Amino acid sequence: MKRTVVWALTALALANASVTAFAEGATNGRERFFMKRQNCAWTEEMGKYIYECIKKNDGFNAHWCHNEAIDAFCPADENAIPHPTEVQPSEKPAETQAGKKG
Repeated sequence: MKRTVVWALTALALANASVTAFAEGATNGRERFFMKRQNCAWTEEMGKYIYECIKKNDGFNAHWCHNEAIDAFCPADENAIPHPTEVQPSEKPAETQAGKKG
């Protein structure tokens, strides 16, 4: 019994480590996808596109339909976010002048 528990915990730990390793790039990629399209205004056409997509998928995959609509109707603005190589980890963000009095 103890041996089974040890093997199960080991398998669980290894599975968690592999999922974490594969998920890191995907999360960053998805965040960059939306940041590049952050200034896109919502339109009625986008809503109809999502509705038809969800209807076609029998009510499933709403998040993917949303992603497809954003990709189809919102052009990517490459200047909306800095490129990863342009910012070094040791750099501090610029201080804002808002709220500071001379």
